[in-house]
Amino acid sequence: MSDLYNNIEELMLELEDEDGDPVGGRTLAIVPGAFKPPHLGHVDMVRQYSKMADEVVVLISSPIKASRGIGGKPITAKQSEQIWKLFLDANPGLSNVRVKISKVPSPITATYEEIGEDGPLEPGTRLILGASKKGGDFKRWKSAAKYVKPGVELVPPEETAVIPANRPSGEPYSATDAREMLARGDAADEFFGKGMGGKVRSILDLDDSLEEMSSMSGGSVQGYAAPLGIKKAKKKKKKQPQYNELYLYKEVLKLFRKEGIIK
Repeated sequence: MSDLYNNIEELMLELEDEDGDPVGGRTLAIVPGAFKPPHLGHVDMVRQYSKMADEVVVLISSPIKASRGIGGKPITAKQSEQIWKLFLDANPGLSNVRVKISKVPSPITATYEEIGEDGPLEPGTRLILGASKKGGDFKRWKSAAKYVKPGVELVPPEETAVIPANRPSGEPYSATDAREMLARGDAADEFFGKGMGGKVRSILDLDDSLEEMSSMSGGSVQGYAAPLGIKKAKKKKKKQPQYNELYLYKEVLKLFRKEGIIK
């Protein structure tokens, strides 16, 4: 009789579970970086992760020291976010991708804050950390397991690392090459897609000087020949954010404590 009772109870639990929440949580992929600027190589990487995960978070870090700019102009995290949204609007298949800006300067530290005890991940989440197979890039996550919130499952990064895409020329995509091309006045569609380079230049405010010279010379600019007697209007320089050494010092101490290097 007891066996019959147990079998009936198990059957009832199975029937209840059919209408309940599925066992296990969602799969989330986090792809961090400064993205100065984002390019088609990054987009391809995110596309690969969008097929592995229910949701992909592109996590943009905010370096303290202005660097990797174009023509003296830094690329801000906000501008990187705008370019990412441009890409996502042009790729409907990436509807499960969202972009988030972190105030933390290091992409890795920003990720550890996102996946740690005080981060937004829910227990039961299956976590993928973005990395390339090239050059053993996934090894940067060798310490990630110790930062993951309890209840979150970290998939071994070496198992989910992706093969990076190359440019049509066969050369690898490079943010450095993209910046150099933009600095020369090129639309750099090779890095952003056909017809997209001009939009990227607009987001990065790279055509201000050209428009200024054009208005001064009657709308025609060829090699820059401003009329005699007309002085170039001085553009106000934007104040660069100061290098916050104290903040960086605190971040390093915090990381050392987590690693057990100091107590």
